Amino acid sequence: MQQAAAQLPWFHLCTLLDKLKLNTEREWYAAKAIEHGWSRNVLAMQIETRLHERQGNAVTNFSDRLSSPQSDLARETLKDPCIFDFLGLTDDAKERDLE
Repeated sequence: MQQAAAQLPWFHLCTLLDKLKLNTEREWYAAKAIEHGWSRNVLAMQIETRLHERQGNAVTNFSDRLSSPQSDLARETLKDPCIFDFLGLTDDAKERDLE
């Protein structure tokens, strides 16, 4: 099987090299970029929002108790899908400001 980096366009590779220091993280993001078909901008956004650190930290028994489509859906509901970086809120922003 071909390595993930060999399947990515040149500018995806430049983004991985510029933004990440660890090879394990580069490999993880490269594999996810191929799996999900991320553009270079989406890849950069996922790196900046540290998807690798946020992904899959919850311990669940969904795969043991539910069939594949339902267990995947249940696992997705535990993720934090809301990233509000585009709002430009500062550190002193309050939840009420977001509402």
